[in-house]
Amino acid sequence: MMSMRVSVGVLAICLLACGCAYAQKSGWAVVAQVGTEGIGANLHRALVANRLDLRVGGSFFRYSASFTNKDIDYSGKLKLGSVPIVMDVYPFKNFFRIGAGVFVNLNQVDGTAQPQQGQITINGHSYTPGQVGQLNGSVKFKREAPYFGLGIGNPIKQGKHWGFYLDVGALYHGRPEVALSATNATLPQLISDVNSQQQKVIDQTKKYTFFPILQLGISYHFGRK
Repeated sequence: MMSMRVSVGVLAICLLACGCAYAQKSGWAVVAQVGTEGIGANLHRALVANRLDLRVGGSFFRYSASFTNKDIDYSGKLKLGSVPIVMDVYPFKNFFRIGAGVFVNLNQVDGTAQPQQGQITINGHSYTPGQVGQLNGSVKFKREAPYFGLGIGNPIKQGKHWGFYLDVGALYHGRPEVALSATNATLPQLISDVNSQQQKVIDQTKKYTFFPILQLGISYHFGRK
């Protein structure tokens, strides 16, 4: 996995370098955007004027919440984010583009449940808070996710500085990686019940292999009008 990340990074640097000669004529652009991966920005380089661009950037979003329900303290963290490395093709030399590449996928969900008193039921069996401790759960995804999408807006189109940007597509991150554990789990039955609950979550989430991408933004072209 590490070698793949290094290869992707080297590829992006090489493509940016190769595009410098064209970028001198066509300019380059930045896009500020908001969407399903959070708030972020992309840098665009023209490799072939009005035909082929490279974009590299990042979008991020974080949200956390906590509450208590029926003597159990819950907390959760949602992390959304990605680093796209995408080639954009303009088949008609206008505003319409087709994009494909790889996203470094930073999406993740973490949660905890801390029972305070009474009984907690796991997989149909009851346990005391001391027997369970804290329940920890997480849902992670593959870091390298192939991407395909369609878009409207050519940030490096000659004759303008400002423009509208729309990107619609999907990441393929494969089956989510689910983990569930109890900090005080020493009883064989409790360990079995926690594993059973983990498998139930795996079965419920295994069909969600794609993540939708929708980004809206404003572009600025640094080239000459």
